[in-house]
Order: sequence, then C-alpha cells, then structure tokens
Amino acid sequence: MEETGCEQGEAELALELAGQDLEKAIRTIESLLRHISALRGKLHFVDKNLYGLLLVIINTKTQEILRLRSVVSYNPALYENSPTMDWYALEKLIFSYRLDEGSLPDYTQDIEQKLYTRLTEQRENLAKAEVENFERLLAELFAPEKVMVTLHMEELNLAQFRRLPKGEAVSSVPSAEPEYEPGGVCLEVELLEDKGDGKEVMSLEEGEVILSKIVDTRDIAHYLGHLIGSHSDGVSAPLPAVVRKISVSDPDSEVQVSYAPGILGIAKVKNGMRVKILETKAMPWWKRIIPWS
Repeated sequence: MEETGCEQGEAELALELAGQDLEKAIRTIESLLRHISALRGKLHFVDKNLYGLLLVIINTKTQEILRLRSVVSYNPALYENSPTMDWYALEKLIFSYRLDEGSLPDYTQDIEQKLYTRLTEQRENLAKAEVENFERLLAELFAPEKVMVTLHMEELNLAQFRRLPKGEAVSSVPSAEPEYEPGGVCLEVELLEDKGDGKEVMSLEEGEVILSKIVDTRDIAHYLGHLIGSHSDGVSAPLPAVVRKISVSDPDSEVQVSYAPGILGIAKVKNGMRVKILETKAMPWWKRIIPWS
C-alpha cells in the first residue's frame, strides 16, 4: 500500500492474484491502477508571436499534481513538436527549450504559478482530467489574449508512469522541493571544497557564484547535466552555481543553488567546509553560467 498508494482491498486482491508473492503483487497492482493522467500540449500566443509547450501529470485518485512543466519562447520551432510524444520525452524537450536563447523564463514561471494555483483552486480538474476541461481552463487563464491550444490527454497505469524506457523508477507522489516552483526540478549536488582561500559555507550570501558538481543519478539529472555542460564524455565536471538559500543546522547545513530558471540543486555540507567564490558580473545569473544564453 505504501509502495503503490493503493487501498487495502486493492492490495489484498493483488496479493491473492500473485499467490502471496509481494514483488509480483506490486507489479500486478501497478498494472491495474489507471489513475494517472498525462496532459501534453502546445500553445501559440497569436498576437505576441510566442510559442509554448505544456506538461501536466495528475493523480486523479489523490487529486495531486505529479508534474507541471512548461516553456514559452520566441522560437517557432518549438511549436512544430507533437503533443502526442511520450511524456518523459516532452519533459526533456521542455528543459532543453528553457535553455534556448529565445525562451522567456519569467513569463514561463508566471504561467506555471498561475496554472498551479488555478488547478488547486478548481479541484474538479484534478479529479477528472479531460481535454475539454483544460481547454476551457487555459482559455480563462490567458483571457483576453488569443491563444491557440492543441492538447493530448493519455491515461496511464502506475507501471507506465513509474518505469521509464531505461528502467528508471519514477516517484508516484509529488516532489517536495524547497520553495516549490511548479515547473522546477531539484537535483542532488555537491559543492567543491577550497580549504585554502575558500569562504565558509555558513558565511555564503545569496547571489554568490560557487563551484558545484551534479551527483544526482536520475535520468533527468543526467540529461540536464549534459544541457548545462556538467557532463562530458561520461565525466561529471565542475559547474558554476548561484547561491539561492542556506539553511544552517548542526553539524550539517543545506545549500540551495540555481543553475538556470527552474533548475535547482541541493547540497548537504559540513558547517566548517570552505568553498571557492567565483567572480560575478552585472547580468542575470543564468546568463553568467550558461555561455550560449
């Protein structure tokens, strides 16, 4: 029940069908539970000549948002993509376009926040995810702007959602990310130590740029690592990151960093650790650390 989020009766039935084999029962219940709805869409903001991609994955049983990703860009090539592609392929594509120089990070995050708020206020859309409902919701959200919307909804069983092509397991519960950004992703990272002239972790300030390394093993983490330049020929390379928040405790502290809009990192470090501070410039932080932006 804890593994799959099923009810007691469903768990008992799965165990019976699997001959009391727990692992087989989990696989059985994952194939039976069909309460994951994956909405994919593309948007054309006609008057502004903007284009967007959207991914919303909902657990209709628990009425929880499992994924909310989007990107808005001036790049018309974005609109050529089909919303019928697999959800995990669309998620990667969205992050790729976010790092494109034509993307609008502030506008994207504003749309995600408004959509997240609207969905949580109108919970009927979480209980019964249908294309018609989302078309109406998006029309209301963007009014009076003229926005062309193409949506595709797919019902998934738990196994289809949790197992990616390479066999990576995906959590079926919402991620509890710090200072929640609806369309963001949070990666496990390490900070590079500088015992000589480095600055103590507890003295770090918001906006300072430090060196880090992405150590997250998830598929999406490897993909994002390649996009932002931290992986080369299978080797994880140091990557500048902007300090966003420090949570001090004893004996360890937690440092939250940013790599690009919607791409965060969390590092757990010893309080006495020293890290190297890099030179900063008077420009948006994601332009400082992404050379092609």
